[in-house]
Order: sequence, then C-alpha cells, then structure tokens
Amino acid sequence: MMVPLTQLEIAGLRTRLDDALGALQELRLAEVVTVVDPGETPPDLAELIARTDAILMLGDRSATGTILSDTALRTTLDHLEPQVAKLLAEDEELRGEAEALPRSIAALDALQPLVPELGRLNDRQLANLGLASMALVLDDPDLRIVPELTRQLAELLGRGHLMVTSTTAPGSPVGCLLVLRRRDLPKVDALLGTERIVEVGVPAAYAGKSLRATVEAMRERLAVLPRERNRVRVELAATVMPATGPLRATIAVLRARVERAVAAAQADVSSRTFVLRLWVPAKQTARVEEVLADRLGSAVAVERLDTSESVGDQPVLLRNRPGWEPFQQLVGLLSWPARGDLDPTGLTALVLPIFFGVMVGDVVYGALLLAAGWWLRLHWSKRTLGEVGRVMVLGGAWTVLFGVLYGEALGSLGHRVGMPALWFYRGGPTALEPLLLFALAIGLVHVVLGLVLGVWTAARGHHRRPLASKLGTLLVLAGLFGMAGVAAAGFPAEVLTPAVAALVVGVVVACVSQGALGLLLGPLDLLGALGNVLSYLRLAAVGLASTYLAEVANQLGARGPLLLGLLVATLFHALNLALAAFSPTIQALRLHYVEFFGQFYEGGGRLFAPLGGGSVAEGPESGSVPVSSASAVNSPEPVPAGSSV
Repeated sequence: MMVPLTQLEIAGLRTRLDDALGALQELRLAEVVTVVDPGETPPDLAELIARTDAILMLGDRSATGTILSDTALRTTLDHLEPQVAKLLAEDEELRGEAEALPRSIAALDALQPLVPELGRLNDRQLANLGLASMALVLDDPDLRIVPELTRQLAELLGRGHLMVTSTTAPGSPVGCLLVLRRRDLPKVDALLGTERIVEVGVPAAYAGKSLRATVEAMRERLAVLPRERNRVRVELAATVMPATGPLRATIAVLRARVERAVAAAQADVSSRTFVLRLWVPAKQTARVEEVLADRLGSAVAVERLDTSESVGDQPVLLRNRPGWEPFQQLVGLLSWPARGDLDPTGLTALVLPIFFGVMVGDVVYGALLLAAGWWLRLHWSKRTLGEVGRVMVLGGAWTVLFGVLYGEALGSLGHRVGMPALWFYRGGPTALEPLLLFALAIGLVHVVLGLVLGVWTAARGHHRRPLASKLGTLLVLAGLFGMAGVAAAGFPAEVLTPAVAALVVGVVVACVSQGALGLLLGPLDLLGALGNVLSYLRLAAVGLASTYLAEVANQLGARGPLLLGLLVATLFHALNLALAAFSPTIQALRLHYVEFFGQFYEGGGRLFAPLGGGSVAEGPESGSVPVSSASAVNSPEPVPAGSSV
C-alpha cells in the first residue's frame, strides 16, 4: 500500500545547516524537496570518490576499517596509485602477449611445410653455413606491408636472401621466414628499425632467431604466462588489501558529504538563516521533529505544511508484505505508481502465480520449480536471485495445484499411469472447449476487476470522462456476458432483455464520454475492451503447447532402447521445463501490464529517496569506526534510499 507523506519546513541558523542534514541522514526518513537543479558534485569530493572507487574495484568488498581524513586519504591514494598503475599495466601487457602468441605461433607453424629443411636448422647450424634466419610475424590486414618489405629487401640485399611467407586467412597475421647471409644481419636490423617498416611486428625477445628457435621460444613463453599473470595479481592484491578497509569506510563518508552538499543546494539560504523543505512519512513527523530538537535545540524550528492539495513531484512510499517485494519490483519494472494511483503490488502477487499455474499445470514441473525456487531463497536470500526464488516458489505451488486439477505429471505420463484429473485432462479430445471457456472467464474477471478499480480511481479523482467511459465499458461487457449466457442456455430467457438494455446503454455512455469524436472513438474503445478479454485465450494456448510438448517427449521416450528413450525424454522434458519457466512468465506479465493495468493504472511516479539511504554518518576526521545510518538513531522505520517500506 502507499504510505501517506507530508511536508515539513525547517528553518534555522545557516551555520547549523550541515548538522541538520547530518541528523536527517542518520534518520533516513526525510527527502529534500527539489526546488532547483541540484547541480554537480563538488569537484574536490568528486575527484576523491573517483580515485577511491578505482582502487576499491580491486579490493575486498567486505573489508572495513577506520575513516581517513581528506589529507590522509590523498596521501594514501598518492602512494597506492603509482604501484597499482604499474601492476595493472604489467597485467595488461601479459594479457596482450597471451592473446598474441598463439596467433604468432600458428602463423610461423604454417611455414614449416614450406621450408622443412630450413625449419629444422637451429642457429648454430645456420652459423656454420654462414647464414642466418629471422622469423617475423606481420600484422598485414590490407596486404601492403609484405610487398613493401619484399621490395626494400631486394633493394638492400639484391639476390642474397630468401623470404618465404605463409598463406593465411584474410586479416590473420602473416608468418615470414627470412634467410640471408650472416654479414647482412646489421643491415636488415637497421631496416626493420626504421620508420618505414614500423608496422612490422617483431617481438624484441625473438628478433634474429631462426624459425625453429623462435617457435620453441614462443611456446616456452606461452607456458609460463599464466604463472606470470598470477604473480602480478597476487602482488596487486597484496598492495591494495591493507588499504581497502579504510578506503571503503572513508568513501561512504565522502558520499554522505556529497549528499549533504547537494541537499544544501536546495535550501533557501540567507546570510544568517536557511529554510529547507522535506517529504516525510506522515506517521514519522513527530520522530523527525524530536530528533532535530534533541540535536539542534533552538537553532532550528520545524513547521508542518498542508499537503491536502495536489503537490507537484511528490514521491511515493510503498509498504508491502516482505513476501511481496519481488512483485513490487515487477510493478516498478513497468512504472512506479504516482500520487492518486492504487498500489497494485498485492494484486500482482496474487494473480501472476495463478496465471503461471494455469499455463504450466504439471505436478512434476511444479515440484521442480518449487524446489529450485526454495533453493534460491535459501542460498541467495539477499540478492536478486533470492527474489526470483520467491516468485518461483509461488508459481511452482500453483503449478502443482493445477497439475492435480488437470491430472498431469510429466504431461500425459501421469494420465497414463492412472493419475486422476480432478477437473479435466488438457490432452483429452474434449478438453479444448472447457479450457477456452476457463481462459475467457479468467480474462473477463480480470478485466472487469481492472475496470472497477478504474471507476473507483476516476471517481476519487473527479475525472468525469474516464469515469463514464469505464462505466459504459462495464455495462457493455455485462450485456455481452448476459446475452452469451442466454445463447448457451445457461441463463434463463428473462436475462436477455436487461442484457440488451445494458449493452445499448453502455454503448451510448461510452460514445458520449469521448466528446465530439464519440461515434468513432467509443466503439473502438469497446472493441479494445472485448479484445482484451479475448487476449486471455493465450492462457489456454501456452498451456496446450506445454502439454503437447510433454506428450512428444513421452512418445519419443517410448521408442527405441530403454536408455536412449530415457535420455531423449529427459532432454525434451528439460527443454519444456525451461520454456515453462520463461514463456508463461512473460505472457502473464503481458496480460497483467496491458489488459489489467491499462484499465486503472497511470504510473509515472518515483520512489521516496530519503537522505542517508545507503550511506553512513560522518564521524571524526580519522580514527573512528563508521556507524550504520540505520542504527545511528533508534528509528523504528528507517527507509533505504530508492526503495520502499
């Protein structure tokens, strides 16, 4: 549900503004009303935060320590940054070498079949012949460097050399073997060192080696690179670890200071006083007043403002059951409710698992999903996966229930072994009609509930046209439902007359509510509402697809050898289960967002973001342990920033 908010106005001495903001940060119950652009973070604090963050990315996330003063923080960063930069550069160089060496080895290996005799000679054997060889790896994607190098070698050495290149795929490095007289080595070294051949990739460690020696050296180097990278990482951790705790404690203080600086920019400040407006949960105003009075005494005065009239940019604060938190996030995934909206979290938590169970409806699938969701809740309770686990538990429970109603366990397997269907088996020849009628009934109830909520919201907000439009749509649906019941011989004939009257009155009201274009827009809206109801047939379609895929898995498993059949059936059931975990969820969300929310939900709101959410209260300049903002003041309902109660 939505928690009522009220506005407080704080007036006090300008010198106590930061103290007042510090007290509010510890409470985590007040959001500063934004009256001007909050501006940028103070440059000196932004610089310190950026530098500290860069170091903390390499450290232990759970480390804690003492808070450093600004001077001590700068000294620590000035000491750490050169060492960290050196180690990171070394690690990057090793990473690049580890990526480049396999390509170079492949390029040079391609030369071995072209010159097998030369490839087997080592440096000493070549020296006895008065020759030398050089293995080069050229990065030549445009095929320009090899011809240029060939031309320049011909000008320099004439016919006293041999150059062999490997044929590789376009864009790959080119391996080259250059054989020449030993006395010409200085000339070639000078040529390769000139700016004309800067594109030639000749690693210094392998320059002047024969083909065989180069490949062997590269392979040896590639083998030791993992140990080298691990050594660098160990040194990096040893360098950063001692400072991680103090830096992590200090950056929380820096962020709290930034938050206060940005909030102070929203105050109306004179030479001696300040005035600041706050959004506060209505039930917590006394608590805020009490804490400010205890901390600042007569230096501040607090006044409650009248917010009965509509106030622009008012945030929303939601309070729901702990088990509904994942569904609250699903509501926010579309849009947070605005002031005057209903909080649809409870309805979302009720309806989405039911829709999921209707579509999947298998005892074994439901039990597996329930077990997986329970495991996620136990092992990832404080993370997003834990929230996913909560949704899976509810969806799995409803899936088991509808599986019992359908008599399905691994699709048709439960039906074949005699598992009774308490309602009807979806794979049976007569199941299509009741399944479609059931889906339409769900759609009618869901859409009508949305329209009723829309009528209530429009009436509360005194919006006459939306009120008339939704009332007209409700009358049309009631009339169509009554006429369909009479046609199916389910309702007595006396229902026909009021049903037709409701249909006619509803069409007229819906058209009139649209104004001058009512004759055009009214029928379109009514057709849209009818289409919304028919859209729920996807509940039956997705469920039948899951049932038939399970049937295919069972039929394939019954064919051929037993072990092969079990393997094939397991693979198909695993695929069906994976599809059941995603497709029904998407379809349920789509029906809830579009067909249901579209009848009453405006959205466009933003969550209440109090001062101090996720930060710590600033302590002394150094030597103090950070204090959690949730426990700095004994507040019964601290509100984290950007979240809800």
